[in-house]
Amino acid sequence: MSLAPAAALRLTEVLAATGVLLGSLEYLARPRTLADTSLSSWPILRLRHPRYATGLLGVTLSRTVAYPRVLAVLAIRAAAAACLITTEFDGAVHTVLLATVVVTTMTLVVRGLGGGEGADQVLRITFCALLLTDLHPTATTTRLTLWFLALQACLAYFSSGIHKVTSPVWLDGTGLTGVLRTRRYGHWRLGAALAAHPALARWASRGVGLTETLFPLVLIAPPSWLPVLLALGVLFHLACAVIMGLNCFVWAFTALYPAVAYVVLSG
Repeated sequence: MSLAPAAALRLTEVLAATGVLLGSLEYLARPRTLADTSLSSWPILRLRHPRYATGLLGVTLSRTVAYPRVLAVLAIRAAAAACLITTEFDGAVHTVLLATVVVTTMTLVVRGLGGGEGADQVLRITFCALLLTDLHPTATTTRLTLWFLALQACLAYFSSGIHKVTSPVWLDGTGLTGVLRTRRYGHWRLGAALAAHPALARWASRGVGLTETLFPLVLIAPPSWLPVLLALGVLFHLACAVIMGLNCFVWAFTALYPAVAYVVLSG
């Protein structure tokens, strides 16, 4: 069994573009969260850095990402991602679409949207890698990009896992119950149930951390194990989407799985 490099890269692109489209639509569905009366308004977020609030850069950014113009940036980003999902473009059109996603994404990061979560970081890295590959589309660059993305997946899981298995609040389960009882990422019933059963919370928390830490072993595991290991990863992210509302995490991280599959199967 094998996976062609071009097919793996195309699947990565479709999954990542789905994450970008979903993330953009979530903001567009709630435009008031970006209005000047919200805590996520540009008049507030531009105060993060003096250059964002004054001078030529400040004026340029205000004309680009202030409300309601930021909605246009999100719409353009969503449209480019939708095109990448539905049609397999070639040549300059494909490059322009990838560049549009990269530029609008970085613009939104400056705006203060989608910069801190793991899914956002993974999507930025993935699309930058896809754009660089498209600018020099050879068999070698395609293989190198897939290796890079596979190693990026291992690094992302390992760094998250090693934090959990070395953190006292994750080892004793209070970190997990604390997150689940927050308003933004929480699931009150599950959080309350785990708080009432600290031993279960403790072992669930340790299990998540250990599993993430050991994810890089997928690269040296027997290829026959690959479908099961990746399916477990998909189920984990689906559970996070249902319980915590982390919808984009499903697409951002599974977008790296075709690269992992290519590396394992080509070895």
